[in-house]
Amino acid sequence: RRDINLITYVEERWLPAVTPDLERKTAEGYARLLRHHVLPELGQLRLRDIRTRHIRALLNDKRAQGYAKNTVRLIRAVLSVMLGDAVDDGLLTANPALGIGRRGRRRADTITSAERQRKIRPMSLEQLATFLAAAEAKCSRRDATLFLTLADAGLRPGEVLALRWEDFELVGRVLRVERAVSGRQVKPTKTEEMRVVDLTPRLCAALERWQTTVETDALLSGHDPAPWIFASDAGTPLDAKRIAKRFRALLVQAKIERFRLYDLRHTYASQLLAFSAPITYVAAQLGHSKPTTTLLHYAHWLPRGDHGWIDRLAAERAAVGPKAPETPADDQPRHPENRGSRHRIGTKSLDTGPDALEDVDLYGEPSGARTLDPLIKSQVLCQLS
Repeated sequence: RRDINLITYVEERWLPAVTPDLERKTAEGYARLLRHHVLPELGQLRLRDIRTRHIRALLNDKRAQGYAKNTVRLIRAVLSVMLGDAVDDGLLTANPALGIGRRGRRRADTITSAERQRKIRPMSLEQLATFLAAAEAKCSRRDATLFLTLADAGLRPGEVLALRWEDFELVGRVLRVERAVSGRQVKPTKTEEMRVVDLTPRLCAALERWQTTVETDALLSGHDPAPWIFASDAGTPLDAKRIAKRFRALLVQAKIERFRLYDLRHTYASQLLAFSAPITYVAAQLGHSKPTTTLLHYAHWLPRGDHGWIDRLAAERAAVGPKAPETPADDQPRHPENRGSRHRIGTKSLDTGPDALEDVDLYGEPSGARTLDPLIKSQVLCQLS
């Protein structure tokens, strides 16, 4: 019916249709956002009467009421999905939520780079050392090893909980990460791709010790060990909420300021970058599909003020630049031909004749005037300038 209002469409048609195909957590989130934020404001409007201005006003009101930008972003997202399905159902000719933010306007839910980076709170080296020492002293071997894995491998919490013993390679010092626990279900990773993560020596040693403990306990009990590296007493993956609660308790015991469990991943990434690890390597370790994603979140922790790089540039340029003229003896004539030769960039030799100059645009690094390396011209480094 083309005169159907929003609340009727959502409650009688859309939610019942999409819920069976969604994860439980996602479906509950959709219903909560619509019923708490959208339907009280727009529910009585007919679908065909909803305009972009209505949605923009709703989002602006939510921000004015103090809701976080991320909450407002989720409200817009679920509205856009729902109205897009209404277009597919033939009830709308266009999705009014797609017009938000056009003509150069900033949306109410736009999260700036500065705001995104303020939400990332990595531990300092001292705080991390204090936390891991507390975990070693006060936690079970399993939980202490789990927290060390989060700190030294940079995995998402759900990825750590889904690790299996066949994912750990001691000799190669790597972990294969190809699944994650979400809502008590084991699924593919966030990017739905497998990645191989390099491990620190201390993490390898800790995992080896924990594996020996697990196998010994299983042998004494007469049962096969659980396939999960961090399994519950029932042999299932651990519950993320229980681990997060234990993490917060450890912070209090160690007298460290409040952090989130996910901040161990932020700590790993920011400290790697601070130690001048290439951003492409950090992105691969974290499982980001593009280095620009890593840069978007962690650019603040890239090293600044290191004169070593600019000094190297100056030294290289000086090596091929003009040579200082030699001082002639007092009894020698000062003729131009006695001056030192000059090596021009882009030439094959010290010959400065017109035929010796090459087209520098045809030649890349290391001696050309320009570098054609696409990594250096990428958006990653452009944003650092």
